[in-house]
Amino acid sequence: MKTLSKVFFAFLALSIIFTAGLKAYGEQNVQEVDYKKWSRIAISSVKEKYPDAEFVDYKYDGREAVNEEESKDVFHVKGKQNNKPFIVKVDVVFNPKTGQLITVNVSEMREGNL
Repeated sequence: MKTLSKVFFAFLALSIIFTAGLKAYGEQNVQEVDYKKWSRIAISSVKEKYPDAEFVDYKYDGREAVNEEESKDVFHVKGKQNNKPFIVKVDVVFNPKTGQLITVNVSEMREGNL
């Protein structure tokens, strides 16, 4: 009987460890897919607003929870248009529960805001 209980507890412990590992991996994978999705939307929104610009770089500044229904990913995109460099801030607002896009705000940064 003692051997059976040891096997049962070992199985239970391994099951908990395995389940925790899958949960952690799954959440990281979802967040990575999320980030890629919103970064593509941010870049395409900037390209739409500045169709003749050359884009040099972009930076992901992180995610903010706006409220229970909205989160915001913030990006800064560096570009050059007519040999003049510029930086735009892109706020991608979405519902974190459903994954639905709510709005995209593209605003050019002024020298004092860089």
